[in-house]
Amino acid sequence: MAAHGDCTTVHIVERMAPGGVETLVLDMIAGMPGRHVIFSLSGCADALRLMWPRLAREGFKLEAFDKPLGLRPRLIAQLAGRLRALGPDVVIAHHIGPLIYGGVAARLARVPVVLHVEHDGWHYQSSRRRHLAKVFFKLVRPRRVVVSDEIAGIVTRHFGGHGVTVVAPGIDMDRFRPRDRDAARVRLELPADVALIGTSGRLVPVKNQVALIEALARLRSDPRNGRTTGVVVVGEGPEREALVARAEALGLGSAIHLLGHRDDIADVLPAFDIYCLPSLNEGLPRGVLEAQAVGLPIVASAVGALADAVCPQSGCLVPPADVPALAAALAARLANPVPASIPRAFVGDRYSLTTTLEKFKNLTQQTGTSHVH
Repeated sequence: MAAHGDCTTVHIVERMAPGGVETLVLDMIAGMPGRHVIFSLSGCADALRLMWPRLAREGFKLEAFDKPLGLRPRLIAQLAGRLRALGPDVVIAHHIGPLIYGGVAARLARVPVVLHVEHDGWHYQSSRRRHLAKVFFKLVRPRRVVVSDEIAGIVTRHFGGHGVTVVAPGIDMDRFRPRDRDAARVRLELPADVALIGTSGRLVPVKNQVALIEALARLRSDPRNGRTTGVVVVGEGPEREALVARAEALGLGSAIHLLGHRDDIADVLPAFDIYCLPSLNEGLPRGVLEAQAVGLPIVASAVGALADAVCPQSGCLVPPADVPALAAALAARLANPVPASIPRAFVGDRYSLTTTLEKFKNLTQQTGTSHVH
């Protein structure tokens, strides 16, 4: 295998659009030596770069294969051909779809090391997903990585725990740090005298941003809440029009601020008073780690690995899809602010990007069963 500085790594994702998994991939590329190439199974490269300007601005090498919905066995041969041409030392497949296509392609191309990184466990509730995973784990024999102990437990229960390594998604504590709230609001043209609850993520049903809008309606109608409150949503997706319609129906049009996708999220987060994640399912969401690094308290659904990701001294978890509980937790946190140092120290101790990168470097260098013999 090549010396690490000369190592070529191919990262395979389902779709290289803005999200937690994809941001981790970019952090890995920026922080690990060697040459890196991203394969996006779906989408086309030009459209993905337009959607996420950082890809073009920072010169990430991206190849996209425009995969339609459904199984496409021919894509395996196409990926294998590209891998043979690139001659990588390592392939890292993020999630099960990239393992099915990219893992098999990597074996056909005789790539020395193959990693599979599992970022969430809720999709293994499907017996079909579990069957596919079991088949392809045996076929590809990847080094298996999960991003939390909670996901490790799910994977171990269904597939056995031998060789599973936990590598938490680390946060750049220099980039994500407390900053002046008023200055951030001025730059973003957000109101200065309102308590702002922020959230970020793709606007898709599983993220359940509509619950936050409905919780805001309860907060604003409760006379016990002394401050005017608003919501800021960062992200894009197919639910945008539905969220706008629900806000208008509740009379909240002027209280909801939709910022769209932002590449400068580290500069946006300091404008918030609270970060909220009302998702129905999650793995270990990067957004709550970034927000806590900035010093924000968290109110989130008790799903996935959020019990591990949220500082218990400053944050609060509520049952998913429980709007009254979500509103009550937000009201309690607004009434009892906490020092920014508490959630920031929690993330710094447990989710350092330096530690994450070192663990991935070790996994790509070790000898083991994932090598081709």
